[in-house]
Amino acid sequence: MVTRRILAIGGGGFMMEGQRSAIDQQIVALARHSCAGRKPRICLIPTPTGDAESVISEFNDAYGAVAETFQLTPLRKPRSNSLPMRDIAQSLLTMDAVFVSGGNTKSALGIWKEWGIDSALREAYNAGILIAGMSAGAFVWFEYGFSDSYYDGFAPLPCLGWIKGGFCPHFNGENQSRAIALREAVNSGQMPTTIAVDDYAAVLLEDEVVTRVISWRDNCSAYRLSVAHECEITADNDKSSSGSRLPLTTGLS
Repeated sequence: MVTRRILAIGGGGFMMEGQRSAIDQQIVALARHSCAGRKPRICLIPTPTGDAESVISEFNDAYGAVAETFQLTPLRKPRSNSLPMRDIAQSLLTMDAVFVSGGNTKSALGIWKEWGIDSALREAYNAGILIAGMSAGAFVWFEYGFSDSYYDGFAPLPCLGWIKGGFCPHFNGENQSRAIALREAVNSGQMPTTIAVDDYAAVLLEDEVVTRVISWRDNCSAYRLSVAHECEITADNDKSSSGSRLPLTTGLS
């Protein structure tokens, strides 16, 4: 039976840490489940960054030695490892994992809808391909993300709605400004019950349920916020979820 998987990263990884980090290595490990001894096939979707060349380069540097890398970049001319734009769904179904970058979620959603990338990603997700992402790439799968896409502060942003509730990245970052604004938005009813994830932490959802909280720096975790209530997500309060601490460096063969 296929298990649908999303790895939602609050912040960190190659985009923030400048190199392949522990969470990037975890993505490779999760993708290897379907590889049968070969390198995993991982596709970068950097639409939230406007398909920035710097992000593409950083991704290839971080993953090139441990995975076969591809990119889906409708805003750039194709290169040898680009997925064709004619049949995106079929191409994504040949991947072991997809990674969606941080950036501007609202802009990415508009482009995805125009090209049918949103529906192609849903097919990949339903087929059991690992969907991973950081910041914008973490909350786009939820009903609402707590976003700064308008560049005038934080606000709820309607997203794809694959997972009920909301998601907030960078919960312990940005001088606590996002965390303060999120608490106000949840308590006022602007945001639904929300999973908030710190920088250097992530949650793994299997069939839309959190099954692991992963961190790779001290005092970084994930939380569930509802009206007048906030708790750390642990095995006791999120069904079968379990916390795990990743080492700062992990050798990969």
